[in-house]
Amino acid sequence: MKNMKKNLTSIILCCLLFSLVTVAQAQAQKASTAQIKSIHLFDMPEGVTEAELATVLNDMNVAIERLGYKGSGYFLYKVEGEGADKYRYFFEGVWPSTEAYKKIHEDKMYVESDKKASVLIQKIKAVELYRRLKRVE
Repeated sequence: MKNMKKNLTSIILCCLLFSLVTVAQAQAQKASTAQIKSIHLFDMPEGVTEAELATVLNDMNVAIERLGYKGSGYFLYKVEGEGADKYRYFFEGVWPSTEAYKKIHEDKMYVESDKKASVLIQKIKAVELYRRLKRVE
């Protein structure tokens, strides 16, 4: 009988531990899921190269990651192959929350990198289709 109680206690403790781990993993997953995105669909403007754009976005991402928001920032994509005659490029901004978005965009290092990129980004803004989106839950 004593062994049975001991085994039952062990089973209950294992179940509680499993439940706690599962809840923690679910919360971590939700915290890492982007709640806000911005999308920029465009064709590469005259005088701007993929390499230049990738570099300025990377500089901005360095500032963002320094603030502890790894996985947030800007990511550049290009349509592969045929089938798209317009909006062949896309970059997205990925943000975990409104608060994080504000904190990032007010950060001194981010603001400096954004200023350095402003001429190039203005050329893209002149030809892009832009949307800011919030995750529906």
